[in-house]
Amino acid sequence: MQRREDKAAVISPVIAVLLIAGLANSAYAAQINVSLIPEFDKAVGSFTGVKFVQLRYEPGSALADLFAGRTERFEFSIKGTNASKLSELIVAANQALLGVQSPAQITSANLTYSGVLRGETDKLSLTYNVEFITKFSGFKLDRNATDNIPMDINWRGFMINGPIFVDSSEHGRVNVNQPIGLLEATFPEFADKLVSSEAREIMAEPILDFSEIGAMPMERWHWLFDPTFSQASTGGILKGEDIGRAKVMSVYSLGECSIREGCPPPKEGDAAASIDGAPVQVHISTPQPNSQIEIAGFTSIEKAGAYEIIRVKMVDRGGFPIPPFTIQVLLVLGGMMGAIAFFVLLKTRK
Repeated sequence: MQRREDKAAVISPVIAVLLIAGLANSAYAAQINVSLIPEFDKAVGSFTGVKFVQLRYEPGSALADLFAGRTERFEFSIKGTNASKLSELIVAANQALLGVQSPAQITSANLTYSGVLRGETDKLSLTYNVEFITKFSGFKLDRNATDNIPMDINWRGFMINGPIFVDSSEHGRVNVNQPIGLLEATFPEFADKLVSSEAREIMAEPILDFSEIGAMPMERWHWLFDPTFSQASTGGILKGEDIGRAKVMSVYSLGECSIREGCPPPKEGDAAASIDGAPVQVHISTPQPNSQIEIAGFTSIEKAGAYEIIRVKMVDRGGFPIPPFTIQVLLVLGGMMGAIAFFVLLKTRK
């Protein structure tokens, strides 16, 4: 009987691993979370740039004296398209959309910036979270279509280059699109030295960079049909919005680990710099791509030359296969139920 209990003890963790592997990356906030209504050519979404920077220096050095024990939390929100130069960010984003061959254009936006600086005796850690909340349109490729609608998906991969300054009532003028912006606002003299060093490229990397997400073909995203709308984000278009004649939401997600795809890797970079003659090692990382796109209607992925588009229908006429991710979910749930039944059977025969 001990052997049977051992088998059950092994099976339970295996099932848990299968479940956790697919959901582990959910711990990271989605970098893109967008809901679209192709019938009406309107969308709302959150584009969140996340970066981590670590600067290592010698204990007892001048930098250790400057940063050890220091913690700065730098946060603010800006609401309104024309407020605090946010319109300049929208213009830059729309130019970036054109740069990835997307006809989509942002019409209004809000911004939330969070930067955290934490100093220790041998390192300085910087954390960035910049959320760009937008409303956009123009992704509907046939404006007259009411069904069988072709939809652009290139918008998911835009990148805003260069510094973007906004006016914060709490902190004044802030560069929200580059890691150096946080240091310019909190330790300006050190920031000047850093951008004059070998670390200038790392500290100028764009935070609002979604090119890695755009580079991932849509066929490698997990997807499912949700006729109950239970998977749709509560902050998306379903909150007080009309989704037209669509009978389901098609949900595409990127970031889950799988046996076929493995886990999407994070993006990392390093630089060695010298500040006032003292060595500084700089490491930057961007979390692995993690996104969700919700589309009102039944969808299929098509090729249009070198690009992908999504075809959207309001009513399923039998031409859509069961999404692979739906099958995976059913298989995992079936395995779970089988494991539970096996475990219960062993217990009853004990």
